[in-house]
Amino acid sequence: MLQRRTDLPTIEILGINFSATTQDQLVATVDKRLRNGQGTFAVTANPEIVMYARAHPEYAKLLATQPEEITADGVGILLGGKILHTPLPERVTGYDLMLALLQQANQAHRRVYLIGAKAAVVAAAAARVRRDYPNLELVGTHDGYFDLSDAKVAQAVIDAQPDYVFAALGFPKQEYFLSAIRPKLSHAFLMGVGGSFDVLAGVVARAPGWVQRLRLEWLYRLIKQPRRFGRMLQLPKFVLAVRREARQRDNND
Repeated sequence: MLQRRTDLPTIEILGINFSATTQDQLVATVDKRLRNGQGTFAVTANPEIVMYARAHPEYAKLLATQPEEITADGVGILLGGKILHTPLPERVTGYDLMLALLQQANQAHRRVYLIGAKAAVVAAAAARVRRDYPNLELVGTHDGYFDLSDAKVAQAVIDAQPDYVFAALGFPKQEYFLSAIRPKLSHAFLMGVGGSFDVLAGVVARAPGWVQRLRLEWLYRLIKQPRRFGRMLQLPKFVLAVRREARQRDNND
């Protein structure tokens, strides 16, 4: 079984060890590892993912042992760190990190594979990547409508020998898929990016910059997508769980 390894400091929040890193630091770390033939499996985790892991031991075990880096994707995670008196440096979102790494791939003439979303969406995302990052090599794409037991899909990604795999499959599917192909792509950067292809393709608009700066992107998304309300309920549950953990830590001191 792979043991999680990282040369970055970590901060534990509800059993998840988050990498205490800025986006720039992480991008530089990934580049150094790739140059040394060393891959990275990254997870960008929000409160919903943390709460899912607490309810699903198999997924929690994956997060504890597989990814080198787990970043704070969500203001709720930053809040959790503050409540526990172990603040994280900044939010590192899947979408922003993906763009930074696409730029890195472009500069270094590396190979990229996109998998996930609807066929039309991943095609549009691929078209934007080819337009905006002409020096990278897009070695393959595949939509997200496949079963994890379909070995042909995984083998197609492996055969393409990408340096970066961005999987927009939604959690936990994207993490299970990436952990399955990782042994054959030990040199590559692997990351699940949720709904990022929809934004990259222009199908979904991201919150305006001022909304992001106010850390209200969650509210903007809820207004635009009311069906997310049930998922948003995980945030108060997360905060309550963090406050309980903070009290337990204080009592043990």
